[in-house]
Amino acid sequence: MDRLELIVFHVGHGLSVALIEKPENYVTLVDLGASSGFTPLKELGLRFKVKPDILYITHPHADHLDDVETALDRIFAPLGIHFQDYDWSDVKKRERKELSYKIDEYRELIASLPHRAYSGGAHLKSWAYTPENAKKNFGESSYINNSSLLLIYTWKGFKVTITGDLETVAIDRMLTEAPVLADVKNTDLLIAPHHGHKSGFPNTWVQTVGKPYLTLVSANESDPHIDKQYDSPKFAHGLTLNGHPQYMISTGDSGSIHLTVTFGNNGSQNWNFEYF
Repeated sequence: MDRLELIVFHVGHGLSVALIEKPENYVTLVDLGASSGFTPLKELGLRFKVKPDILYITHPHADHLDDVETALDRIFAPLGIHFQDYDWSDVKKRERKELSYKIDEYRELIASLPHRAYSGGAHLKSWAYTPENAKKNFGESSYINNSSLLLIYTWKGFKVTITGDLETVAIDRMLTEAPVLADVKNTDLLIAPHHGHKSGFPNTWVQTVGKPYLTLVSANESDPHIDKQYDSPKFAHGLTLNGHPQYMISTGDSGSIHLTVTFGNNGSQNWNFEYF
């Protein structure tokens, strides 16, 4: 029976999301976060016995590139990569000094891997402002966040939207564009950015896109950047988990999130959550 395994890894303030299609074992990895002693690439290889067929990097900030050293190891390296190009000297200049070396390692990685697009059994669409347009529309200080890839992954009617580090102003602008709005409509799971929500991103999303069943956040629920409306029936349909309704799950509170969605022959879906 076909199934999809979705993993949001517990990587602190960064992001790393894996989508594993069964039985084909086609693996999409989004971003390279890491935490002390833990790397998603090694976890995929050692625990799940798979490696990414394609790696999507939403944007080149160090917390989303934190596993880049493992990605450079041929044992764990993805088979291909998809990314936007930047003025790398400017990106490195804006990174914290102690982490700027990761930009150099990332450039080494993108030079060593084939530049590909998704080719699995689902449908993966990406939208993004170019770095130049993001700089023009949203300002110098936030253009890297606001040029994040917005990824919409759909398989058998199950839709996941991953927002990178897009801030409210950029999401608001994107949702005024009919093709983007059509793609994100009826999202089942929203993997939200862990900042940039202060001016009403959840309200905008619900009014234009509709309620997801659940929001997954790669950060601690107590993080002041996490809008509490995420954990509310006003924002999500909610699922009964651990005996009570939940509208948001954060890796900081639950650890790595492992969702298995099983598809029946009649199109039904069965969701099962585990944590590790």
